[in-house]
Amino acid sequence: MKPHLPFVAPKKYWDLYDPSTLPMPTVTSAPKNAPSIARTSFGELRNYSDMPSKGVIDEATTRHLIHGYYAATSYADAQIGRVLDALDESGLADNTIVVLWGDHGWHLGDHGLWCKHTNYEQAARIPVIVAVPGGRQGESTEAMIETVDIYPTLAELAGVTVVKALDGSKALAGPEDFDGRSFASLVMGDSETARDHVTHVYPRGGKLGRAIRDPRYRMVEWKKPGDAPETAEIELYDYQLDPLETENVAQANSKIVAKMRVILNEKGEARPQFPKR
Repeated sequence: MKPHLPFVAPKKYWDLYDPSTLPMPTVTSAPKNAPSIARTSFGELRNYSDMPSKGVIDEATTRHLIHGYYAATSYADAQIGRVLDALDESGLADNTIVVLWGDHGWHLGDHGLWCKHTNYEQAARIPVIVAVPGGRQGESTEAMIETVDIYPTLAELAGVTVVKALDGSKALAGPEDFDGRSFASLVMGDSETARDHVTHVYPRGGKLGRAIRDPRYRMVEWKKPGDAPETAEIELYDYQLDPLETENVAQANSKIVAKMRVILNEKGEARPQFPKR
């Protein structure tokens, strides 16, 4: 589960790092002009007895938490290494696809936030590593993908036909029939791009924050499902001019917002969450 909370790891992984040299957050306040609904109160962290129940996290605690995050991450990395060593020892490494990914990012004091539960870059961007025999090795890419793309990618790379029917029938479908899009050509080195934008959603206060991220912008629409479009609160961040999300520039860029909302609307109106029993 690491590096999920709590940041617990054997001492030797803490000892890998000098806490005084670890990077600290440089932007610790909310983006200018951002709606209050965009922020999280990070109750997941505050549930621990040694964390303040409200207010900011002080500098010493921030540094200690970041130290713990690094230690827990290195601990997880070591366990992954054990699995990969066993794969090498099995003799199957040259015939095995390995994918490592996380289900969300993590705030470490940036914007004064901790944990996940936001539509900001630190929470929405995830690590993805794909190792394919005969594919690209030791390279990184800025190509954009979604987690729904991993399944059809593996199907294509493995050369399998996917049984899609849920009723046990023999209906067969290829990767192109799923919500995700295969990025097999990207990992094999035959392409440098995947999607021109990605989408993600986070709910809060009865509203859904539906977001689109392209190589330059992220637009977030906060609205109750079914309400009129003009009731929405909008965020727009320009990562070319403002990579740390210091200002919501939606009001000054209405044409960009309108264009991105058109794309968002092509995906259909958001549906309400299931009510609690």
